[in-house]
Amino acid sequence: MSSSDSSSEPSLSPSPPASPEASLHHEPPSLERLVLHFVSAKRSLTSTSYVWGVNELVTSSRGLIEEIAVLNARNTFVRRGVDEQLDTLRAIRGGVAEVGESATVDFKSTIATLDQANARLQATLGALRKTVVDASLHRRAGSESQRHDDDREDADRDGASSGSQVLDQKTLYHFINESTHMDILASLHGLVDSYGHAQDALSKDLSHFDSSLRAISDSLVNDNVTESGPQDKRTIYDEPALTIPQLFHGIEENASEMARLLESLVSHYDLCISALKHTEGGGEAAKLAVQAEHLTVKNSAGAEESLYRKTVPEPMSASEKVQMMRVVEEDAQQVDDVAADIKDHSADIESMHESLTRHALASRSTNKGLRAVLALMHDIKAALPTHLSVSKTFRRTWHQDVRPTINTKTNELAELTTFYDEFLASYSSVLGEVERRKTIDTQMRKLATKAQRDLDRMYEADLGERERFMNGVRHCLPRDLWVGAEDVGERWEVRMVGND
Repeated sequence: MSSSDSSSEPSLSPSPPASPEASLHHEPPSLERLVLHFVSAKRSLTSTSYVWGVNELVTSSRGLIEEIAVLNARNTFVRRGVDEQLDTLRAIRGGVAEVGESATVDFKSTIATLDQANARLQATLGALRKTVVDASLHRRAGSESQRHDDDREDADRDGASSGSQVLDQKTLYHFINESTHMDILASLHGLVDSYGHAQDALSKDLSHFDSSLRAISDSLVNDNVTESGPQDKRTIYDEPALTIPQLFHGIEENASEMARLLESLVSHYDLCISALKHTEGGGEAAKLAVQAEHLTVKNSAGAEESLYRKTVPEPMSASEKVQMMRVVEEDAQQVDDVAADIKDHSADIESMHESLTRHALASRSTNKGLRAVLALMHDIKAALPTHLSVSKTFRRTWHQDVRPTINTKTNELAELTTFYDEFLASYSSVLGEVERRKTIDTQMRKLATKAQRDLDRMYEADLGERERFMNGVRHCLPRDLWVGAEDVGERWEVRMVGND
């Protein structure tokens, strides 16, 4: 606390030697002033309570640092293991999801092929529904074989009209087995539903898997499970936060400085007692002042007790006494500043201790959060066989059951479409064949009619010739000479022969 001290903070120091010249320029302080200095020095010794409190904080800080070091080491080790296990779990989840994604791509491709086959089938079925069956296909062939051409044409018109009334709603679709393609389509719908159920089961399982992983991630974030400790919100104007080593070094430095400052206060206090001892009436005046200030005087120890008992002080030369008084006077000006500095150092230590406490609380919270995360990891580990089993079941359902059957049914649908296309194409040939047969039938009827007329004409001519022959020879031809002479000639008849 001497003006000659090189420290930036005020401090009290033992009495340094002074030159005789300096003592000539300073008047010794009065008794009243010495008493005031003594009372101020005694009052400043209450700073001892700060030192005792700081001693407890330093001890507590050491314990906190040891705890933080142990917890951070544990937390770092566990967090590293959690991160590795979490990466592994995410990789497993990705593998399970990849099975579904691959199957989805394959399913879409398979369904696209199925849709194309079904579109072809529906187009063919639509053509069958639009193609009305010609009524002539349902006429009984040859039912009018004995009629004349005009009558047959009239009958054709009447039959066509009647057939149109009966079959105008008949199409080629009525002549196929509808249940064939309907059964295939129903089977395909069932297969698609089976895939959908398997996909839903896998999606539900993946959702449960994701929930477990999300719970772990949320625990890591919400519980501040990080290696860097608490993360307070800071601005660009804030100074960088002190690290744990910096905090502890700061506590030790402040505590050391407090001890040094308190030692200087004690030295100044002892110097004030010594000055009062070497001043007439100093002991009694000091005792009265202490009582007036309600400061404790009972059970006083050391130098202060000797002051009150009026013991004989150690011999001191006049120059030494002057020098002592000068130092007391100078140091007295800095007592309040030193006491304030001790209080400030104590406040700094308390603040740093609070920071260490927050670090310790954060480390405890992190450790607690990591234990909770480990419990969640244990749960998801127990559920892993189920996740893998669901993925395996889905893969088997798709690759071994659903996809091969869909492909088979799709091929059946394509073959059925080909058959229906051929049926539709053959209908045009049927109509051509019907027309050809009708033409042939007409030609045959005309030829048969002409032949019948020629035969009838030949029969009539033959009948006339026979009559003329018999008229010429009947009167002279013996009957037993030609038994069949009077027989009528054979009559030929042209008629249509039935299919049977």
